[in-house]
Amino acid sequence: MITKNMKNFMNMASTFVEKNKGGWDHEAWLSFITDVQKSGMEMCDDSKACAGAVLEAMQKYYKTTMETKGMESTMADVSDITIKFLKDTKGVWNNPEWEAYLKAMQEKGIKMNEETKAYLGTLLEASKQLASSASMR
Repeated sequence: MITKNMKNFMNMASTFVEKNKGGWDHEAWLSFITDVQKSGMEMCDDSKACAGAVLEAMQKYYKTTMETKGMESTMADVSDITIKFLKDTKGVWNNPEWEAYLKAMQEKGIKMNEETKAYLGTLLEASKQLASSASMR
């Protein structure tokens, strides 16, 4: 499920969100997709939709926590923990695993409240969908 392509994508996505301070236009989105494709990942329409959902979830998390010091490393940590979680659970989890995911975030000093937990849940689901898409295999 989790491949080098998915790890590369998540790194690119977190860098993109941070670089754009959680805001971008359609041209920036298209440029991001072009960069993803140039890195060797094929992006069909379904993959692009999943990629968009991942970016939107990261964007919401970023905007909620952007006052946090060291946001760039925070976004990288969120990506790394999400990738590790998906790899470890093979995309199937229940509440104890979800709680462990949140605990791993907290241990990295990542801000947690109900709103950010919801955004992380959305990010996790969108990342799972993207990881399952043909272009990430």
